[in-house]
Amino acid sequence: MRLIRRHLLSLITLGLALCMTEGLSQTSIDVKMRAYGLVDVTEVDSTIMVDLMYSRSDNFMKSDVYGDFSTAYLTPDFAAKIARAQQMLREEKGDRYSIIIYDAARPLSVQQRMWDLVKDTPSKVYVAPVSKRGGGRHNYGVAVDMSLYDRGSGQPLDMGSPVDHFGIRAHINNEAALVKQGLITREAMKNRQYLFHLMDRVGLRPIRKEWWHFQERNSIREVREQNRLLDF
Repeated sequence: MRLIRRHLLSLITLGLALCMTEGLSQTSIDVKMRAYGLVDVTEVDSTIMVDLMYSRSDNFMKSDVYGDFSTAYLTPDFAAKIARAQQMLREEKGDRYSIIIYDAARPLSVQQRMWDLVKDTPSKVYVAPVSKRGGGRHNYGVAVDMSLYDRGSGQPLDMGSPVDHFGIRAHINNEAALVKQGLITREAMKNRQYLFHLMDRVGLRPIRKEWWHFQERNSIREVREQNRLLDF
């Protein structure tokens, strides 16, 4: 019996290690996201592009924390807003352009892994620890990190900085000054202004230090009262 227990413990330990190394299974995450009432945004509008930046290692953590999990999940109401923005974008700019989503719903297990990677680095200011009461908007499926994509050139539009760039070029409080200082181009400022106007019309706003992050205008308290925390 003792030998069996030791063997089971070894298997459990191995399983946890593999999970941390390989990230999340697309199948298991899909089942759980849907159980929490979330939807795959591409099932609402199949023309929306998705390229989850944390399922690669070229992000600010230099680590893949999603594994083969590659789907953008959101609450149905939030997904409908993104789909409406996509429709307006295509009506105004043509089929050449698309919203591209880089991050959406994020389970607490991923949030913990992100925190573990950055907690002893300067990047820790960009990741909320799981111990922070109630989690953040991504942990409820009511936030997206996104940009606009030009299918003709095969590149996202110039927004002045890459997504996931944490520095002054990503700030939105004074883009004219960033242009004057040569930190972003005038074209990037115009692209941002269009993106902000597009998302504003569906009820979403960016945050001051991340031009790519969009959320509703409600408070975090309301988010926590009205949605389920992705506690898995």
